[in-house]
Amino acid sequence: MTDHPSASDSHQLKRTVTWKSAFVVSLGGSMLVAVSLGPMAAALGPASVFVWTLTAMVGVLSCLMIAELATMFPDKAGGTATYAHEGFKDVSPMIGAVSNWGYWLGWIPVIPVNLVLSAGYIQAAFWPEANILWLAIGMSVPLFILNYFGLRPGVWCSIIMATCALVPLVVISGSPLVDSSLFHRAFVTPFVPLDGSWSSGSSWLLMIKWMFVAVWSSYAFESASAVIAELKDPAKDGPKAMMAASAVGVLAFMIVPFMLLAIVGTDVLSKDASVAFLPAATTIFGQIGGMVVSIMLIAALLLGAQTAIIGASRTLYEMSRDGLTLTQFAKLNRFGVPDRTMIWVLLVTVASLLIFRADIVNLVAASNVGYLLVFLLVIPAFARLRYIRKEHPRPFKLPGIFVGIAVLVTLFNAVVFVVGGLQWGGKVMAIGSISVATFLPFYLYRRKIQDRRPMSVPAGDVSGQPRAEKPSLTAP
Repeated sequence: MTDHPSASDSHQLKRTVTWKSAFVVSLGGSMLVAVSLGPMAAALGPASVFVWTLTAMVGVLSCLMIAELATMFPDKAGGTATYAHEGFKDVSPMIGAVSNWGYWLGWIPVIPVNLVLSAGYIQAAFWPEANILWLAIGMSVPLFILNYFGLRPGVWCSIIMATCALVPLVVISGSPLVDSSLFHRAFVTPFVPLDGSWSSGSSWLLMIKWMFVAVWSSYAFESASAVIAELKDPAKDGPKAMMAASAVGVLAFMIVPFMLLAIVGTDVLSKDASVAFLPAATTIFGQIGGMVVSIMLIAALLLGAQTAIIGASRTLYEMSRDGLTLTQFAKLNRFGVPDRTMIWVLLVTVASLLIFRADIVNLVAASNVGYLLVFLLVIPAFARLRYIRKEHPRPFKLPGIFVGIAVLVTLFNAVVFVVGGLQWGGKVMAIGSISVATFLPFYLYRRKIQDRRPMSVPAGDVSGQPRAEKPSLTAP
């Protein structure tokens, strides 16, 4: 008995899309740069570009390793966190439960945060009387309804939003190439942390603090892995999607912060994203520049929310298939969508909006406890699987040096997690840790009660999916 249904199982996700769709899904992760770009610039000045660049490069290396894992387990939905379960399930299935739940918690805030920000831009540009909270809640409903009808409608919607977001972003970021007067060297030189230096310990501590928040955005292009189980040809299309996502991630997290800083400077960039983009947009697009910027940012933020809905719902679905959370979450509707997980995500989104409202940065920091925990598990899982499953098919295989790179990346993540996380304060780390621990009652209920109920079919999904069993180290 395997720990997931066979390919013939009628309740498995449908393979209906190509690498291009997975790539489009990942674009929402790349757009998350807008969330903390301003606050980081205010704290670090030019050194914020270094933080974005370093974390983006680590994100690219991680993405390559995740691409190999994706081709090893093409039937795994939900992406990155599920591979940690494969790497350590012989040690304890609880490791997989922590990884998946932490990943889910890392994605969940993307939805309310992006909805609040986009509602604010709508209010400022088009609807001054709007209530931001209720507008954000109102926008969440059609997004979830759209995704209820399958991955294809969601991808088409994402294509429209990506076009509205990326085209102006590329044009604005490249505007100094057209008009050199827009590039101000004084804004990026001297290239040192604000009120500090590269030899200052306090400057490095501050940069590590902001790396803790940056990785929530600059690792996020790995979200292409969330729909691997829905690709027509995952062995070929999975790596293509991850490579394309990495390329856009480099643009979003290395070039955009530098160019914007050079165009408007720290003072303006730290105020608001719409203000930061406005000077260049006005120069390029004229009087309609402000409207172009507003539409661009709204589309980018809604695209990020859309990506999070897809990733979060698939993660819970795969957790249930792996026997790590409630059986009910493995149910698919007639469109091949895990609708019950989507309903749960919608409820948590609305609750987060009502509880946290506009407290964005601390919400991101708290959620990143779970998200970084995933990378502290999945990258070692990559290295471990190289030894315990040497013969497992790997349609995409990295050179052996990546095992050593995996060790270095894990050490980097550990430093960012401990040193950076503690600087955000005990409250943020406590909230994040408690949130991760909430997986336990769902996990125990599944293992101790649902999996022990007498059933006419193997325990697992209410629709008849088999229960996860502890495999041997040599399992394919």
